[in-house]
Amino acid sequence: MMSVLFSASITSNQKEPHMKNQKSVVEVVVFNSNPDYSKAEVRTALKSLNDVLKLYYGFIERTTASNAAGKFIDIVHWADMKSAKDAAADIIKNPLAAKAFTVIKPESVQMYHFDTFNYFEE
Repeated sequence: MMSVLFSASITSNQKEPHMKNQKSVVEVVVFNSNPDYSKAEVRTALKSLNDVLKLYYGFIERTTASNAAGKFIDIVHWADMKSAKDAAADIIKNPLAAKAFTVIKPESVQMYHFDTFNYFEE
């Protein structure tokens, strides 16, 4: 009886909307690369930060992107603001991260933390 009720509410050609109601924090870092490094070297160094970030408490996921103008954006999802800020304060002391950070032009870094209030995926 219950399976009939559920199968009637969503037909085979419909997609069930997916919404995450769990609150989290989004860290956004915008920066330019250090001109002493090639695009490939920058990408390799930035990818190496995955191994460092995943060890921090509260880490959820990370996306890094670049545009044709040479700007980079790093979007990191954290479980809560404390985790995000603690990781940001600690990672600058991490030797593996410090090596990767050499590809970033320090004066170009802009970092922001945002509390999420909406997530929708279709």
